[in-house]
Amino acid sequence: MNKLLSYRAIGAFFVYLIAFVNISFAEVVRTDLAQLGLHTDKTSVAPGSEFSVIIEMDPDEGWHGYWENPGDAGLKLEMEWQIPDGVEIDALQFKTPHLIPFEEIVSYGYEGKVTIVADGRVSEDFVGDNVVLNGSAFWLICSDALCVPQDAKISHQFEIGEDIVDENIRNLVLETKADMPIQENWESEFHTDGENFTLKSVIPAEYPVIERAYLYPYSEGMMENTYYQDLSFINGEIIGRFENAYGYEDKENFEFVLTFKTGEGEEHAVMLTATKSLEPVAEVMAVASTEEVTPLTSLDFTTALLFAFLGGVILNLMPCVFPILSLKAMSVVELSKKDSNEARVSGLIYTAGIMATFGLIGALVSILSLGWGFHMQIPLVNFALGLLMVAIGLNLLGVFEFGGSFVGVGQSMTESDGTKAGTRKSAFFTGVLAVVVATPCTAPFMASALGYAFISGGVTGLLIFLSLGLGLAFPYLLICYVPGLRNALPRPGAWMETMKNILGFPMLATALWLFWILGNQVGVDGLTLAIVGSLFLGALLWSISKNGIAFKVLKASCLAGILYAGYLLHTIDTQKPVEVAANKYENQVPFSSMELDEMLARNASVFVYFTADWCVTCKLNERVALSQPSVHQAFVDKNITVMVGDWTNQNPDITKTLQRYGRIGVPLYLYFPEGRSKDNPDILPQILTPDLVIEAL
Repeated sequence: MNKLLSYRAIGAFFVYLIAFVNISFAEVVRTDLAQLGLHTDKTSVAPGSEFSVIIEMDPDEGWHGYWENPGDAGLKLEMEWQIPDGVEIDALQFKTPHLIPFEEIVSYGYEGKVTIVADGRVSEDFVGDNVVLNGSAFWLICSDALCVPQDAKISHQFEIGEDIVDENIRNLVLETKADMPIQENWESEFHTDGENFTLKSVIPAEYPVIERAYLYPYSEGMMENTYYQDLSFINGEIIGRFENAYGYEDKENFEFVLTFKTGEGEEHAVMLTATKSLEPVAEVMAVASTEEVTPLTSLDFTTALLFAFLGGVILNLMPCVFPILSLKAMSVVELSKKDSNEARVSGLIYTAGIMATFGLIGALVSILSLGWGFHMQIPLVNFALGLLMVAIGLNLLGVFEFGGSFVGVGQSMTESDGTKAGTRKSAFFTGVLAVVVATPCTAPFMASALGYAFISGGVTGLLIFLSLGLGLAFPYLLICYVPGLRNALPRPGAWMETMKNILGFPMLATALWLFWILGNQVGVDGLTLAIVGSLFLGALLWSISKNGIAFKVLKASCLAGILYAGYLLHTIDTQKPVEVAANKYENQVPFSSMELDEMLARNASVFVYFTADWCVTCKLNERVALSQPSVHQAFVDKNITVMVGDWTNQNPDITKTLQRYGRIGVPLYLYFPEGRSKDNPDILPQILTPDLVIEAL
């Protein structure tokens, strides 16, 4: 009998041991590419008490799982529970995701182990000694090349009795929940015009500075998933501009997770809900950025207006505007023989031409998200401007004069016929032309002011552009309105004809510069077409004063030749080869935002500069500072990679990067010392010297 009892005890022990082992092993299962674990933070739960479930999905190396909104690809982990009556398990809760970009596919998820939490409870009237949680899990894991569905059945058992906490699992639950976005009710709204999706959130005053931010859409099917996000922070608000998702779902609310880093270096993630607005979101900023958004400007509106005005004044001294000074100089001298009233009117009309053109440029830049000097990226514009400069230069040199029967355009608009109406027309179009040739330059103070204008948009942005125009016109207005300055001008005389001839050469030099830009954009064929067009233009201008059928045929043929040259130019590919900017530095690469991300992730030191062949300031800096041997040696000594962004032709990657740092034009110089992230480079001034660059490095 005693032996029988002993055998039964031993048998019962093995039965319990096997059951325990089976339960233990059932808590962790293995699929072909991952391991799945199921645990609770209590080994024993009292009736009427709550508990937490935690699921650990650990994919093999090189594979990743997904968030609740997986983005363009993937599926989150889902559980189908089989649990006894009296036990409830809430929805799964996911941690704040990370960005998983792969070429054009943008997904949100987790690299490595994924921990997911769910809250549960046992009813007060539950009957039983234990609870077995059975679940069927289904999810998708992906590598950079392949996505594979996974499924597994998993179970976990806990006792019913007094509450007994598993401290290790409880700590894991707390750590996981601490990494989840906090639900907040910050004032947020969104608007869509059927194509664009604009979102705005008011940030509490406790976060006066946001160094970077990224938005993860929780509501699917509303905004396009994108690696580079149009996000900005200014004046206590964050605004994002996106495109509608394909097959946009019209909803009254948009939920999203906003992650951001404060000026004190604290990382935050909040879950917000934006309500639909029937009116467009008031855009206090709208500037493109990448994954991490840098504070773009600390200017207030008044300071931005002042900076724009000062930049416009200084723009008169920049090389870009020198050619147009030839037109202004003659009209300034002529002011000395005019009455005060006509002088004032001339100044106002010249200013009106500048302001109207700046207003148009400001509207185009804001509405179309273009950059400062965007028209110089269009070969046909440079072709037309070059021909205009040839015509003005030949006229100033006395090669031809427009006859009364010829209704001129372009050059003739900037020339006065001596009448009051002609003088005023000339003043207006001289102002227009001054702006057109000034845009390749960016004077001191201009960059931050223009960045503020682009960020602010609307009426605010337009006022910044108009202030810039007022600064450009201001010196001329002073002469027009201050008699003492007009009286100090030299008197008209025979010298004016000589000066007029001399001033023709800067106009021809400008034409050469524009054709050189054109050649860099479209190659030697485009440059040849520009020269041919100039030849036809010269013949056309020479024949203007000639009469007879033969000359009429010649005029028509020359005009047709100019138009055909422009048509052929339009058909040439404008993609500029990167080799044009190569081999200036020992360690130089063309700009790529993705490559920059990779280099910074490796803690490399990188000097990035953005340039364009039509940017006179850029070329001056390259010759005076960046091309100097001492600067080259500094790059070598510090093992700095030089990354060159050539914006001669339109390049969306460069455009977005410029806008990310609050700029809408070139030049821009960024230095990322070792260990820096993309959100905090050293930004160098727009006018460089060798010592300044070396000191910055």
